[in-house]
This record gives sequence, structure tokens and C-alpha cells, in this order.
Amino acid sequence: MIALALISMVTGAHAQYPEDALRFATPGLGVGARALGMGGAYTGVASDYSALYWNPAGLAQLVHGEFSFGLTFHNNADASTFFGASDKYTVNATNLNAFGVVYPIPARRGNAVMAFGFTRQSSFAGGVSFNGFNPNSSIIQTWARDGEKAPTDLSNNIAYQLYLANVDPSGHFVSPIKSMVSQIGTVLEGGGLNNWSAGGAVDVAKNLSLGATVTYLAGSYRYDRSYREEDSHGIYNTFPFDFSSVALNDYIEDDIAGWNGKFGLMYRVPGHFRLGLTATTPTGFYIHETYGTTASSYFKNGDVYPIEGALILPGVTDYDVITPWVFGAGASLIIGDLVLAGDVEYTDWTQLEFSHASQELLVLNADMKTIFRGTANLRGGAEYEFGGTGFRLRAGFMYKPSPFAGDPTTFDQKIATGGFGILLGESTMIDVAYARGWWETFIYNYDATSRVDEKITTNNFMLTLTHRF
Repeated sequence: MIALALISMVTGAHAQYPEDALRFATPGLGVGARALGMGGAYTGVASDYSALYWNPAGLAQLVHGEFSFGLTFHNNADASTFFGASDKYTVNATNLNAFGVVYPIPARRGNAVMAFGFTRQSSFAGGVSFNGFNPNSSIIQTWARDGEKAPTDLSNNIAYQLYLANVDPSGHFVSPIKSMVSQIGTVLEGGGLNNWSAGGAVDVAKNLSLGATVTYLAGSYRYDRSYREEDSHGIYNTFPFDFSSVALNDYIEDDIAGWNGKFGLMYRVPGHFRLGLTATTPTGFYIHETYGTTASSYFKNGDVYPIEGALILPGVTDYDVITPWVFGAGASLIIGDLVLAGDVEYTDWTQLEFSHASQELLVLNADMKTIFRGTANLRGGAEYEFGGTGFRLRAGFMYKPSPFAGDPTTFDQKIATGGFGILLGESTMIDVAYARGWWETFIYNYDATSRVDEKITTNNFMLTLTHRF
């Protein structure tokens, strides 16, 4: 099963896919350099501002106010293979990771703590490029398959408008450009999701706290594809199909907004052990999407279509995405200056669905019951503090199985992490983390006959400054 399908605007109108819903529902590496350095195993630690993201019940551990600020640098390197030809593409992005404050509230018994601020949930930055000779198919056949009955309205049919297909007297397409073409393309993705959150925690019994976070999510997604087919082997020389090349440029711009809540519990044996449990409600995303395709065709006799400019097919659509519940559990064991932590997070991706959308889109909800599966993300990590020096060393690992049923294990995301923290004075901490991820995936340019295989490597750096007052 595919791990990510490239959007193919085969009729000049954007068609959403289950992968679009999955993109918005999938979180990134999380918040805070300390948490990342420990492999994201923070549900059972959650002892700083980032608890607002990981486990709000952990906020009850803070007895002082705290200010937090963080940055991330993301590097996405894609090594592609397309009909035996290799290519590489790299995308970088720098973003604010966190900005917020924690404020303890005076209480007669136990602790009560509030937190407010910003966190970065995920980055969509990525890209792929490819260049190879496809002996099996052409994108032109997805627009106007040779011999098929042509629709009555051909105003949005790219092949017909660009003279890459005709219609015979019986109303069927004549489209002899079927294969043996070079296909060249570049895809660039950008944007991300940001969280604006408010939450708090309170001790309800000795060493037992409950917490909750309410989050408004807002962000954007941008997709740009430059795609070209060429008759590089001189196959098509007979007029009117003396085809030289066709060039497409597709774009999608999504404005994204949504809400969710997170509930947490933490039980503590001070200085020895912590256990955390979380439940995140479904997020209801509203997506406002603008999209478009520009296209031109070129022929060996010098003809270019359209004669003036390029064919332009824009559009606008709106739809909702409802994500599944997410359940998490984590624990940390404190042995002197060593902290060992582990997390598991379960999501049933078959519950992902579209809502308030066209009937064409809603029918995909049934498909998502079969192409997706439930997954359990595993995270583990450790931190060692060199006694009396204020220096902490960390390492960890994340394993995130592919949500597509039937994917091989090579499609699962593996992420190794490390980092350190330096205490400056008595109240300021600087934490630095690095995470390297690797996995495989593939994309379809329009269908399985034009598949690009990918090996993705990510490098992420995170820096967090924490000041307690």
C-alpha cells in the first residue's frame, strides 16, 4: 500500500485523497529540546512548559513560574529512483518551536498550575525530483484514454484543449500518445501546523495530578509541482500528433484551522518513578483550499498551444477532516542521576474521515477503513545528569509504524535522537537536541505505471531556552 500519493490533477480539478487527511492528522517530532533528546518519551516526565503538549498533568510538578522559547531547523533529503534513474532533492526550514509561560497558582493543598502559549505541531516541508524514461505510459492517457467515450463538456480536459487528443465522429477519444516518453518533475511542499494552547493541572491527591489542554490549531499547506513529458526518443512524428512535449505546473494552497483537547493523568513517587496517561480528542479541521493547473503543449512543427499564454484551470473547495482519538501512556524511572523513560501512543487510523464535503469526497471514508490500520508509536530515552555540574546528556529513539495496511517495515519511520542541557546559573537552562530519521516511501505521478521510489532522510535540530522565576 502506498505511503504517500502525489496529487495528480488529471482533469484540471484537484481531487482529495486519504493522504490529504492523513497529512493534517499526523504530528511531528513534538515540543522541547529536552523531550526530543530523550526520543520523545516524555509522557511520564513532562516537567516543564512542554507538558502542555505532552501531558498537561505534568504541569503540577512545577513549583516556580517558567518562561520557554524554542527554535527548530528541519532538513529533508529525498533520494529518488525512477525507472532506474536516480535523483536527489533537499528542503530546509527554520521555525519557532515553542513560546509560552507557566504560572503556579497558590493552593491550600497540593499544586495548581496554569500554562499558555504557542507550540509547533508539525512541518510539511519536503520535496522530490525525478527524471527518467517511462516505456509503459503517459499522463496524457489519464486525461483522454484512447478509444474511450469522450464527455460532453471538454472545456477542462487538458489533452483536448492542448491538441494532444481528438474526438472521432463516434464521440470517442483519439489519443495515440501512450508511452515511450521521458518524464521530468519536481515537487515542493511547505507549511505546517501551529498550536495555540491553554491548559493547567491540579493535584487531586497526594502525588496524583490531573491536567487538561485546549488547543486551537492553525496553519497552511503549500504544494507546487512542475511536471513535463517529452518525446526524447523521437517516437511521435506524424501530424497532428507530432508531439514534442507537454508542461504542467500544479499548485495547492490550504488554509487550515481546528480545535482539540488533551487530558492527562500523572502519578508520582518523588525521586523514583512517574506514570503518565493521556487522551487526545479528535481534531476537527476546516480546510479552505485553492488550487490550479497551468499547461502548455509543444509540437515538432513549431505549434504551441494555447496560442497565447497557457491553459489555466483554477478552483476553490472547502472540506473538513476529523482525526481519530489518540491514547498515550508513559513512565519514567529515576535511578540517582539517571532518568529512563518510555512511551507508547496508539491511534486507530481507520477512524480518520472527511466531513462537510462533496459526496465524491465522502465516499473515500469507506476506503480509509481498509487502507489504514491502527498503529502504536514507540518512544524511549534516557537522561544522565553529571552530579553538581548542571550538565545533562540525553539519547533516545522513536519508532513510528506506517499507518497504511500492508506497508513493509522499511516504510516505518525510525528516528534516533540525542542532546544535552546546560544549566546557566540557578534558573536558566539551555537544551539542544538532534534527531535523524530515515524511511522509504513512494509517489505516483498519476497512477502505478509512473511510480517514483523514495528514500527519505531527515535531520532536525532543536534549541530551547527555559527560565524559571
